[in-house]
Order: sequence, then C-alpha cells, then structure tokens
Amino acid sequence: MKAGYEFEEYAERLFPDAKKIGFNDFSESRTMLSRTSAAWSGGARCVVQGSYQSGELTCITDILENDGDGYVLTEIKSSTSVKIEHEWDLAFQKLVLEAVGYKIHRCRVAHVNSSYVRDGNVDPRKLVTFTDVTEKVGKRLEKTIINIKTALAILKSDNIPDLAPENAGLNAFSDWLEIRKDLEPKLPNESVYHLPYLTISQAKGLKKSKISVVSEIVDVSVLSGATAKYWNAKSQSKRVFNKKKLQKFLTCLEYPIYYFDYETSQNVIPLWEGTRPYQQVPFQYSLHVKRNADSPVEHLDYLHITKENPIQDLLKSLRNHVGDVGSILVWYAPFETSRNKEMAEILPEYANFLFKFNERVIDLMNPFKEGTISDPAFQGSASIKKVLPVMVPGFSYNDLDIKEGGTAARIWKEATIFDKPDIDVEKTYKDLRAYCMRDTLAMVLIHEALHKQKT
Repeated sequence: MKAGYEFEEYAERLFPDAKKIGFNDFSESRTMLSRTSAAWSGGARCVVQGSYQSGELTCITDILENDGDGYVLTEIKSSTSVKIEHEWDLAFQKLVLEAVGYKIHRCRVAHVNSSYVRDGNVDPRKLVTFTDVTEKVGKRLEKTIINIKTALAILKSDNIPDLAPENAGLNAFSDWLEIRKDLEPKLPNESVYHLPYLTISQAKGLKKSKISVVSEIVDVSVLSGATAKYWNAKSQSKRVFNKKKLQKFLTCLEYPIYYFDYETSQNVIPLWEGTRPYQQVPFQYSLHVKRNADSPVEHLDYLHITKENPIQDLLKSLRNHVGDVGSILVWYAPFETSRNKEMAEILPEYANFLFKFNERVIDLMNPFKEGTISDPAFQGSASIKKVLPVMVPGFSYNDLDIKEGGTAARIWKEATIFDKPDIDVEKTYKDLRAYCMRDTLAMVLIHEALHKQKT
C-alpha cells in the first residue's frame, strides 16, 4: 500500500492543473461526492480522486480528465505492467461514470516503467508510463454488469454462498482455511484442501474426480508441482535420499567453504543513482566460513547504516572477506547471482570480482529441490524455512524478533532511509545482524546434516 501511495504521488504530478478531492478521515470521505460535483461545476478539466455514485454503486477514480472529446479515465497502479484486474476495475468505474453522465471514450493504466534508471532527481515523465486498455475494458463490460448483479444479490441474501476456494478464484488456500476453520460443517483433517501448495486447477480436478480426502488419492497425476512432490514423499512414509547423487553433490564442494546470504531492499521509486524501480539492492550480507573440514566456523558480515547507496561499501567489504578460491554456498542461487550481475552494471570496477564470485556459487537448495533427499515433513517445499526444522530439529527462527526477509527489508529502510521516529535504531541493527546470521548458520548446519545423512 505504501508503494502504491508513493507512486501515485509521482503519477499525479503529470496532471498539475487537476483538482484533487480525496479524503483524510471518515468524515471527510462523506463529503467526497459533493466536493467532486462542485469541482466539475466550477470548471475543472481534470479531477483526481473524485467520487461518483449511481444508485447502489460507488467508485473513486484516480484520474478523470475532460479532453474535449469526452472523458479519459486513468487508473494508477504501482505494478510494472497492466494486469487483468486493472481492466475489471476500469470496467466497473466506466459503468458507474457513464450512468451519471460522464461519457468515457478512453481508458488507460498509468503504471511503473520498469526500465527507468534513476539519473539525478526522479523524473515522473520517465518513471510513469501509460498503457491504453480501452478495447480490453470494453470487452469486460457485459460480464461486469453480470458480476454487479450477482454481488448485489449475494449482499441481500440470507444464505452464505459456497465457500469452496476454487469458486472464489483465489490461490490463497492458507488464508481461506483460516477463515473456513470456524465454519460448519468442519473440514475433515484429511481434507484435500489441507494439501500444501494446492492450486485452483488441482482443487477443481480433485472435485471433478469426486475426491475430497487425501486417502482417496490413488493417481498422483491429479496433483502437480510442490503438491505432487509432497504426496510422493508422503507415500513413502519416511525420509529417502539418493546416496550416489548426494555424494556427488558433497564432493564437488571445495574448501574453504563460504556460506553466504544477502538481505536486499527494493523501492518502487528508485532511491539511488543507477537503480531501477523495485530493484533488489543488497544492504547486508552474512558470511560463515569453514577453512577446512576440521576447522571451526568463522562468521563475518556487513550491514549498511547510512542513507547512501550501499553497493560500493558492501562490495568493498565482500571482496575483503571472500578469497579467490573455495565454494560459495547459497540457498537459491538465482537470487544472489542476479544481484551480483545488477551490481556489476552499476559499478563496472567490481564486474570481474562479481563474475568470478558467481562462478564459484553452488546452490545448497539443489539436493532438496531435485529430490536427492526428500521427506514428507518438507511439505513439498525446498525453502530453507521448511527444510531447516526437519534437517536440524530444534533449530529455528522462532527466538528472533525478525524472522523473514520482507520484515528485514522494511525495518532496515525505516531505520536507515526514512528515519522513522519510533524505531530503536541500535536494536534494529542488532536484530538485522542476528537474522541474516541465522540464515547462513542454518546452511552450515544443513550441510553438516547432509554429511551425516550420507553415512
């Protein structure tokens, strides 16, 4: 939401003569209709965040502009492309607006230009791009009218509709289960809806085959992806591994071994020169080092604590900490290697170092992703959060104040970039170091567990 509001401000700058309505609190929201009407009556040619009502239907538009031939309706979205839901959104607005006399002849989406690279002050004309969706919106009007009638009928009904998640068209099964658990009739413990990573298409397939509980699944072809992976592991009822493939993976590692992890921050508005919207910029790394098979594990790290672009100082530290030889173990290599390629473009003087760094990277996720080792307790996932408590019982992130990367990125920006007043900066940095350190220590312990597994 914060990203959306931030981008919205830049998009609105492209309409400097617009009359902005909007609202700051509930009482002000109740005057939006009258204020919008007054703006148009007063001669406005463009209204931002105006409110319109036709019968039971109300909408708030981002930009409505009178261009002399009718009205241009623009929806502002902080995504980097137009999505189907934007077309539905505009179709609804168009129906409401035309019902009260605003003839819409163009619909478009103002969204983020993902190829924009910041050079000096942020330029809204380059940051924001417009995509015309008039024709696509027109094709959605008939269905939107039906959807409106259906929605109003449901609101007036005394009976709750069928809450099966595939009917809602959502993939958020975990959220749905949280809502569904308190409703009658209760879901059986063996309900197929409890299968991890179940998708709409899989749920529909199971329903079509009249399968409602896991024990009724005979043919795994009705499942796919991580769900099928979980089912295959569950059907074996124990942990299994391919000893030959595991041995091959472990013997390809070369000492010293560096267990490595970045924490990154992204922002819809590029914060620094040379960066793009939503670019993942590393601001921290953790590095555990094992010099040889018998040596103790060392820990090194870097955390950026100033507003300047972190890349220069981070790479300077990293080059000092990582030698020229040895394997660099990460979890999900495409993430770290992609960040290195991006940083090499921004600072070419580090390109050779980063290229050689990437050549040494080995993905510790691979044995789990490729099925070299499988366990039903992984729940079909190869994420470190699922693998760690299974491979290293009792070791987790539960004792940390920061437990996942999204929180780390947000809190770092609040403490370092935005100077949020209620942030305890010293504690935040301590928590960030502890979280990132836990990621690489987890890799150390999982690697050790793999060594024990092969024997």
